[in-house]
Amino acid sequence: MKMTINEIKKIIAEELSSTDKNDIERMIKQHLKKDLEDSVIKAVEKAVKEEVKSAMGDKTTQKEMADISKKIIKKLYKDLSFHHPYIIDRIKI
Repeated sequence: MKMTINEIKKIIAEELSSTDKNDIERMIKQHLKKDLEDSVIKAVEKAVKEEVKSAMGDKTTQKEMADISKKIIKKLYKDLSFHHPYIIDRIKI
C-alpha cells in the first residue's frame, strides 16, 4: 500500500494532540538549548585558558604579579601588627 506524503502528514497530525505537540516542542527546545549552552561554555573556557596561558607565559606579567602580591602581603602584615597584635601573638612556632 503506497501512501502519499500528504496522507502520512494527515495520519501523524491526527495522532498527535495539541499537548503532545507542545511536549515535543518543549523537549526539542530544551535539548537545543542544552547543546547551545554546552558549546558556548566550551568555547569560552577554551578562549579563557588560551588567554591566561599566553599572559602568564610572559616574564613581565609574572614579575608584575609577584610585585603586587608582595605589596598586598606587606600591607596585610602591617595592618595585622598595628591593629590586631593579638592575631600575631596567637601564631604557634
